[in-house]
Amino acid sequence: MRVAIIGAGMTGATAASALADAGAEVTVFDKGRGPGGRMSSKRLQLDGANGGYLQLDMGAQYFTARHPWFLHQVRQWQQQGLVQRWVFAPHVWQHGLLLPSDDAAIRYVGAPAMHQMLRSQLGTLVQHYSCQVTELSYSQSSFSSQQCGEWTVSTADGASYAGFDALLLTCPPEQCRKLLVTNPLAEQLPADLLLPCWAVAIELAEPVTHPAVGIFGKSGALSWCARHNAKPGRPALSEHWVLHLNAASSLQLLEATPGEVAAVAEQAFSQIVGQKLQVTSALCHRWLYASYNAELTPPGVLSEPAQRLVVAGDWSFGGRVENAWLAGVVAASQLLPEQIKAPDLSATAADSMLATQ
Repeated sequence: MRVAIIGAGMTGATAASALADAGAEVTVFDKGRGPGGRMSSKRLQLDGANGGYLQLDMGAQYFTARHPWFLHQVRQWQQQGLVQRWVFAPHVWQHGLLLPSDDAAIRYVGAPAMHQMLRSQLGTLVQHYSCQVTELSYSQSSFSSQQCGEWTVSTADGASYAGFDALLLTCPPEQCRKLLVTNPLAEQLPADLLLPCWAVAIELAEPVTHPAVGIFGKSGALSWCARHNAKPGRPALSEHWVLHLNAASSLQLLEATPGEVAAVAEQAFSQIVGQKLQVTSALCHRWLYASYNAELTPPGVLSEPAQRLVVAGDWSFGGRVENAWLAGVVAASQLLPEQIKAPDLSATAADSMLATQ
């Protein structure tokens, strides 16, 4: 079976690995410069005699493992040196107070960047990056290796890739809906399933004096603040913090300039830590489709068996990196049910893909 996968985030990479292990011929397409999706990191060149670069996690900040299958996978990644535990005592900002949290969750990060394990999953599979998929078409064809029908993937640069027996979409629901156009699966994807998030990374001339490493914002503009250089595997040449604006603030500033967004984030963070900041640089990234909208019911993994079409993502089960991985396994099992076993999902719980809780 020849399978085309749109999206090289956690769901796409997990499905690709499972399908390839089961004997499928897999091709992955992604508009980004590499694998990661919302687990991507910004790579910044470092100044100074040592040179090198810094990976800034602008999207998913960490992940937890609750399902036994995913926990087993995380332990394998740890043994391979791709994942490390991030041990810290979180704080909460609420009603003008910054207090320790009783959250005792075990958290993990990819090292030296969040997307590190995805490169391992994808391995030597055929991968097309900086590749914007613009059209998907399905037609009955005797050329398909499965003698059923074939999918053709067309891209913005005019290229066309034909002859796929199955298609898996793992991009955000809004993007899936645009690509599927009149396909019935498009109507099963709720609108506004993922909410936006502005991420701001700031470099400080002087460290924050408060001992907090990770702060959950329950009030104000910020939903998350992380001392990035306190994460395992990240260089500590200078003080960097990653700040996430909550969905309400991100919607309000959706079309704002990076400078305007950075100013809001810096002011809110200064109030939280009770310190005037000496910001030497700021980097902003707008995630149009980020945290899961908890007001909506997760739609699950969607499929059209007659066309061997599957649509899946972390949003299938309510967000979280773990659910993105589970969605990848479920999607792969629906395409090759005889070779790939589907996990029991009773151990999953809804949460956000990003750092909000």
